Amino acid sequence: MHEVAAVPVHSCLVMDTRADAVAIGQGSLAVVLCHGCGTMANRDFAEDDMAYSARYEDSQAFSATFLDYARGLAGRWVSDWHLEGRTVLEIGAGRGDFSRLLAAAGAGRVVAMDPTLDPARFGEPDDRVTLVAEAFGVGTDLTGVDAVAMRHVLEHVDDPGALLRDLRAALDGRDDVPVLVELPEAGRILVEGAFWDVYHEHCNYLTRDVAVELFESSGFTVRAATLAYAGQYVHVEALPTGTVRPMRLPSSAAEGLARDADRFRSAAREQVATLARAVEQHAPTGRVVVWGSGSKGTAFLHALGTAARLVDAVVDVNPHLWGKHVAGTGHAIVAPGTLADEPVDLVVAMNPVYATEIRAELDRLSPGAQLLALGA
Repeated sequence: MHEVAAVPVHSCLVMDTRADAVAIGQGSLAVVLCHGCGTMANRDFAEDDMAYSARYEDSQAFSATFLDYARGLAGRWVSDWHLEGRTVLEIGAGRGDFSRLLAAAGAGRVVAMDPTLDPARFGEPDDRVTLVAEAFGVGTDLTGVDAVAMRHVLEHVDDPGALLRDLRAALDGRDDVPVLVELPEAGRILVEGAFWDVYHEHCNYLTRDVAVELFESSGFTVRAATLAYAGQYVHVEALPTGTVRPMRLPSSAAEGLARDADRFRSAAREQVATLARAVEQHAPTGRVVVWGSGSKGTAFLHALGTAARLVDAVVDVNPHLWGKHVAGTGHAIVAPGTLADEPVDLVVAMNPVYATEIRAELDRLSPGAQLLALGA
């Protein structure tokens, strides 16, 4: 359903120099749809090429919009599942931002587990948050854990079913321990032709229905599966009370996915052409910048081809990225404040969720700028 011959292996590794950025290893995309289970996966995913480390910087917590959302999610999970004063394990905690929010929402203790955790990057210590710089595995002891949270992990795992089955086995006999998961919702990607949401780190793509089936077949009972963040994410809340079995998707659902996948191909091509034209039209008369240097920004710039050379810079609110460079294309990443000294003509925002926040910043820093948000 989607093929790209060469893409950066990593989108969010911090690149100190332009030379390092353009020399990053290359992978490829060959996203295929399984008509039996509905899973979409990158057939060319090269797990051995992945190099997650403390240099992996994907935090969105410097956006007020995202922080409000994440704080609300942490509060809802703590409240709905009565986790006040209890112990939560967050698998794939990244920089530890969400673990800190879970503690602030009332969890008694949060164990943040991620091999890339860096105490210095975590910042001010929190007595309620324990940092464990390891990956979850078969031998992970879940004794004393009252809930498991996992945000944006499954899409990075070559075999998400195996991870869920390992987690189910570790929770055997712990029927009251909820597993609370957030992951991208692939149905929206197909409908929008959102090529900017397809990249090498994400080796699999699940719609809400397929995600539910994955959990159920891995031995969980799904209590809720709701869309969030303008339909970009799905929240799966499940208990380890089911039985492991093969995945199965009704043929009608599989046929619908196949139709959506076919439409994605043409929609993505049209999106690339339209966005490249917009950049080409504005570049001769003013500066063009991309707002958002993460995976979406990297995928967008890569897809533009030669038109990417007309983009002057990439803006990001994360101060840990200022002065760094975008993987693959080498574009400089700058702070929003730089726009006051160098006004822009066109700003291409990588996520419409942030459009209001970005517009407010542009009105202050570069009032005449036109804002174009992907997927809006």
